Amino acid sequence: MKKILIIILIIIGAYLFKIPEYKELNNIAIIKGVAVEYDGYNYTIYLKEVIPIKNTQGIDYEYKYYIQQAASIEKAYKELSKNTKKKLYINKCQFLISNLNTTKEIIKTLKIKPKTIYHDVNNIYEKLKDIN
Repeated sequence: MKKILIIILIIIGAYLFKIPEYKELNNIAIIKGVAVEYDGYNYTIYLKEVIPIKNTQGIDYEYKYYIQQAASIEKAYKELSKNTKKKLYINKCQFLISNLNTTKEIIKTLKIKPKTIYHDVNNIYEKLKDIN
């Protein structure tokens, strides 16, 4: 009787607690920084992906940049997600660069919590490249 009860509990527990789908690290783009530029008509979103490379003395980092332009931040991010082969992991981004007066809309739309926020009027893409 006890064995049957334990088996039933295990089966019920397996259905209640969903195990997350396995993702290979090579298929995830870890985003270190986000930049959003508004030119009066369109938003341009830039994402900086960090790619760790094994070295003989440790780990070196290379960076890949994603760029997308659209009428809203949400549309630009969705288009960017569709166009990349990797799944974008943006939750732990470290910094945000923008030319907007307030970044509340960006943070709310992308659901991010950057440690540092930079406001810059020009050369946002260059500033994104410079920050490590």
